[in-house]
Parts: sequence; C-alpha cells; structure tokens
Amino acid sequence: MEKVFYVEDIRKIEELTCEQKQISQSELMYQAGYVLAKDFLSRVMPIVKEEILVVASNGNNGGDAVVVFLELKKNGYNVKLCVIGDIEKASDSFKFYYEKIENVKDIIPFENVDKAIRKSKFIVDGIFGIGLNKDVSGDYKYLIKLINQSKKCVYSIDLPSGIHPDSGEVMGIAVNAKFTGVIGNYKLGNFLNDALDYHGEIKLLDIGLLEGYSDIYYLDFLDVDLSKKRIFNSHKYTYGNNAFIGSSFMPGAINLSAISALKSGIGLAEVYYDEDITRYNIETIYKKLAENTDFSKYDVVVFGPGIAEVKPIFKKTYDKLLEAKVKLVVDAGGLKYLDLSKNHKNLLITPHLGEFSELLKLEKSIVRHNPIFYLRELAKKGFVTLLKGPTTIIQEQRYTYLLQSKNPGLATAGTGDVLAGIISSYFVDETIVNACVKGTATHIIAADYARNKRGEVSMIASDVVDNLYKVWTRK
Repeated sequence: MEKVFYVEDIRKIEELTCEQKQISQSELMYQAGYVLAKDFLSRVMPIVKEEILVVASNGNNGGDAVVVFLELKKNGYNVKLCVIGDIEKASDSFKFYYEKIENVKDIIPFENVDKAIRKSKFIVDGIFGIGLNKDVSGDYKYLIKLINQSKKCVYSIDLPSGIHPDSGEVMGIAVNAKFTGVIGNYKLGNFLNDALDYHGEIKLLDIGLLEGYSDIYYLDFLDVDLSKKRIFNSHKYTYGNNAFIGSSFMPGAINLSAISALKSGIGLAEVYYDEDITRYNIETIYKKLAENTDFSKYDVVVFGPGIAEVKPIFKKTYDKLLEAKVKLVVDAGGLKYLDLSKNHKNLLITPHLGEFSELLKLEKSIVRHNPIFYLRELAKKGFVTLLKGPTTIIQEQRYTYLLQSKNPGLATAGTGDVLAGIISSYFVDETIVNACVKGTATHIIAADYARNKRGEVSMIASDVVDNLYKVWTRK
C-alpha cells in the first residue's frame, strides 16, 4: 500500500525535506537524477555505445534530466542533451548542473532535435513532470510529436510529459513512454484517466523524502487477502442469501451478478424481475417483484443491473430496501433512484464515470478532471462509492483507495455487473470497504485469467465469471 498525492502536497513535502534535512534544492535534485539514472540503466539496459538523447525543459523536471545526463556520461554512455526553453530563465538548481557539462558538443541545439531523435536509440523525457497545468503547445507540442513518431524507447521522468499531474489527462498531446520512473511519491496523475495508456512500466523511486500525510492509497491487488474459509458443519445459509433485483428488459445483467456471487462463494442467490421471464441459471431462484416483498431476510441486496427504464415498482422496491436497512449495492440503472440529499448507511454505489457525472448533474469533463473531490463530497452524505474506470477508485468517508486492473479487455458489456455480484459475496461478512477492495481484486485476477485464455479483444463478461474459481485455486 503506497500513498498517493496531489502536486500541491508533493511540493510541500519537498520543501519540508530540504528544510529539515538541511539540504539545498540542488542536492535534492542530484539525488533524484542519480536514482533516475540507476533506474534507467537497470530497466532499459542500454549498451554503452548506443546513443541516448536526454530531452529537458528549463524547469525542475529538466534539472533532474540534466543530472541523469551527467550520471550517464560519467559512466561512459553515449549520451546527448537537448534543452527546450530559455536557459537564462531556468532555476538556479538547473543552471548549477547545466554548467557542469564539460563538452559543448554533447549539447544538441533545439533546431537539430529532429535529427538527434532519429539517431538515438533511447530517449529520456524530462520536459514537464509535475509542472504542467495547461495544454501543450508550440515547440513543446512539436517536440512531443517528434518523440512519439520516432517509435524510440522512451523513459519518462515522474510522468510522461503532457499528462496532467493531478488528473492523469492528456493535455493535448503526451509522450508515449515505455518506462516511467516516479520520483519520491506517487502522484494522482500516475493513475487516473489516460495515465495507463502513456506510462508504460512504472516504478516508484526512493530519494529520501520525508513521509507526508495523504489519505489516498494505491493498493496492489496481489497483496489483498482473498482467502475464504468454509467449514464442514455448514449449510447454504451459512455463506449468504443474497437478492438480485433487475429488469425483464435486460435480464442478462442481473443474472451475471447473481452467478458471479454464487461462484464467489455465497450459498443462495434469488433474482427478482418486474415481469416473469425465462430462467437463466439452474442454480438460481427466480421471483417476481411485489409491493409486499420482504427484503429484510437477505444478507445483501444488489439493485440495478439491467434496469434501464424508470418504473414505479422499482421506486417502491428501492424505498423498501432503504427502510429495511439491508446491506445494499446499487449499480447501473439503480442509480437513477438515489436521493443525494439524504444520508445513507450500509449503501454502496458502483457507477462508471458517465453514470457518476449524470448522478451529480455535471459534465463528464468536469468530474473527470478531479473525481476524488466529487467522491469526497458524496462521502459526506454517508455514501461509499466505487468509481469504475482504468483505475478503480473506492471512496469512503475518510480514505480513498486506488486499484488498477491494466486489462482493457474489461471494457465490454457486463463486466460491471459481474463486479457488483462479486462484491456482494464479500459484503455478507465484510465491511463495505473491505468488500469493495476484495471484490475488485478478485475481479481483476479473474479477468487476467480470462485474458490469458481469450485475449483482450475477444474476452467477454462471462469469461470473467468462468475464471472466478481460479482466484482461489490458482489453477
């Protein structure tokens, strides 16, 4: 579990580190560049004679890049440096290291950068880092376009240049890196939105920063304990009797949730529809929704997968679920029935970005830029939210948790319904947050098994269901 920070907090930690350790900004810059150079050599593994081009701006990220250049040069590597921006306007720390370059022939003028990129085998990207707060334009846009068109192996410092350090969004254009070395602490921009498509292989590098406070954590799904114990002296009700409420209009969705929960260990799944339809799963009990249905007997209720229309029976059912105070997972169409003005307990919502934006009545672009802010506003009302996306965000009242699947095969119909079912199986015995974390980790691992068999293009939601057993057998 690693802390993740907004850029504003990163800057404070760096300032405090210099102050308390009584070191200068230049000394901290050297430590960053030294560690980056070591990481570059250990992961990229260039041959000494192969040409490396370090591209630096005149900011602090560029200063780190200049130190990388000096370290590679000191170790005998064939390395060149190109600086974009006015060196006269650079920070004192940048100038301190730039002036240490002994051979001016190692400095490539910007007007010759195109040729230098073509000649190089590897590129170190030290253009923006955490300093970007507007769309990339001018020479910077031209340079990033050249780098991407070259198809060379790129190592980015902290973040691929062009990625917003807080939102992870592409600011017009961004470097496609094969490797990224993250300095000191993870930034939100290393995880959110477009981040996964640009970072390549990411590694966190320790440069001796003081430990800062953050209530945002990145969790490695492989570190989550997913063990489930079953005892001999037990029966189906020992492991949970869950209800699944969906629509006859799209019945497959709620069935995916139910079968996922069964394959994740619950003892009994009962599916409710607004109309009688053909039964799907032979292991599932099917019932028709009625105004007098008693939901208080269920351990967990999943409400919403497949509900596309707004109907009185669903509204009455949702109100009854709140009255019964059952553990409740609200997904997909069920989100239409939420009342955000009321406080809630034991209620989990699992929207994707579009559903979340619609719930808040805000444009997707606004929510996308700072999703954690809006998740925390909702948490004040007692909601626990699992926001689905390239990085899953789980928000409770105090803490934020991030988990990454790195599996674009999950971008297919029904995988969210599968996730809701898996989470409901853990929610029988676990807290909401634990159920979210364990359910998400289970979903990721099963999806990876599905990808190994079907590939990212052809895998579908039922493939994830079919591979759930492997999470516990690992076979």
